[in-house]
Amino acid sequence: MNHRQTRLRRILLAVTTAALVAPLAACATTATTAGDAGGDEAIYRIPISDPGAEIDPLTVADYNGMLIAGLASEGLISLDAGGELIPRLATEWHASEDGLTWTIELREGAVFNDGEPVTADDVVSTFETITADDSVSPGKSSFDGILDTITTVDEGTVEFGLARPFSDFPRLLTGANTSILPAGYVAGDWLENPIGAGQFLLEDYTVGEAATFVKNPDYWNADEILVDGVELKVYADEQAKVLAFQAGELDRIAVTSDVIASLDASKYDTISSGYNKFDGIFLNHEAAPFDDPTVREALAWAIDRAALVDDVYSGNADVANDVLYFPDYPIQPEGIEQREQDLDRVAELLDGRTVQFAITTDNQLFGEVLQQQLNAVEGFEVELDLLTSEQYYADGDETPWLNAPLTVTNWAPRTPSQYIGLIFADGAAWNASHYANPAIEAASEAFDASTDEAERQARVDEIAGIQWSDLAVIVPTFTKAEVLQNPRVHGEFAGALDFYTGVSFAGVSIGD
Repeated sequence: MNHRQTRLRRILLAVTTAALVAPLAACATTATTAGDAGGDEAIYRIPISDPGAEIDPLTVADYNGMLIAGLASEGLISLDAGGELIPRLATEWHASEDGLTWTIELREGAVFNDGEPVTADDVVSTFETITADDSVSPGKSSFDGILDTITTVDEGTVEFGLARPFSDFPRLLTGANTSILPAGYVAGDWLENPIGAGQFLLEDYTVGEAATFVKNPDYWNADEILVDGVELKVYADEQAKVLAFQAGELDRIAVTSDVIASLDASKYDTISSGYNKFDGIFLNHEAAPFDDPTVREALAWAIDRAALVDDVYSGNADVANDVLYFPDYPIQPEGIEQREQDLDRVAELLDGRTVQFAITTDNQLFGEVLQQQLNAVEGFEVELDLLTSEQYYADGDETPWLNAPLTVTNWAPRTPSQYIGLIFADGAAWNASHYANPAIEAASEAFDASTDEAERQARVDEIAGIQWSDLAVIVPTFTKAEVLQNPRVHGEFAGALDFYTGVSFAGVSIGD
């Protein structure tokens, strides 16, 4: 055990001891306090599924593992529920006049949970590891073709040199796997030494059971962290989570159709953090029948988007319009007709034809509802090819999710330009639509290079217009991250509720 590990365990032991002593003192004068269901301590309890044993902030890809790593670590910037940037370990950021350099100022006084300061060298080391040629970090793809160099200016200042101007670069710093770790950190043994500069210290993690955290007394915003700790409990299935929430053993549960059907939502607080994904209907432009633009358009007008919101998401989503701009992105497309089910247009576009195809997906509920909708429309004969996730995302050139004529795949929020680079551009690795249009790539590059609001709005309108017309992907809804919460919890979460860089607990308390 090195110096950093020894100091971290000493801090963790001191915090744990204090947490044990405090309730005993409280019991001498009063009965149990606010957190009755969780004992005398104010422990916020969240259900998770088993993420397995391999958890590291730089490489974890599982959502549940991201939450474990995120509570103990901290990134430079995060997003609030409305999509605005929130300073975390960074306090300021600005671009050079040519847009090729972003300068980041670090928070003075921020320390890792072993007591060592967070410095520019740590930031440089972290991003060099993420973007290295041999990196296995899922976060690497966000910076490919964009980030060129990372340089220490002084102890509290870092410069990111870009390969091309990218006006949304600060948003890339909010992504997965970008928590700052000490210089020289090597991925692989984080659970043995859960280093980070986050709100909590990982006290214990038992695979298949739970992860427990205690408040980090040295966190830069520790005065605003009003809970004593967090417990992530592992459950085998959704029904077990519902029963535990009903019994008061949990403080939140994600809103799903099963939850709405099983619980009286009026007994709880409903809280939302904005949007967390879209389920895209990807149309393979090289495969029949979607090599015909009239079939693609007929399909887009045949979908009852409002019914999808109700039947798939229990109302926990908003109708979308086949463009990749989440509603909380600062610039929204203008001048585009909102698509809704229009059977007259479908009949006109199909002109008496009947098209046959299969929906290929691992998303059973979405697939079943979409199939039912389309088979009720004259001119469509639709089958459902429901696969397991392992089958759907199978390795190899013939993997179904990138080759079937119509696939349904969920995507987490990214900047609009990232979608073009990852799924639309010629040669993009995840181009399930087998689609490319030089005009949209040129417009995206022009948007990235501009800081003029009028120019950016014009490019957004151009990009969205192409997406709406070409229909490489039908985006029928944007799904919200919404949970039911135990009324004993007070305060509002500033940021996303399920964000992998760590839920901000600033201002959240537990009381009567």
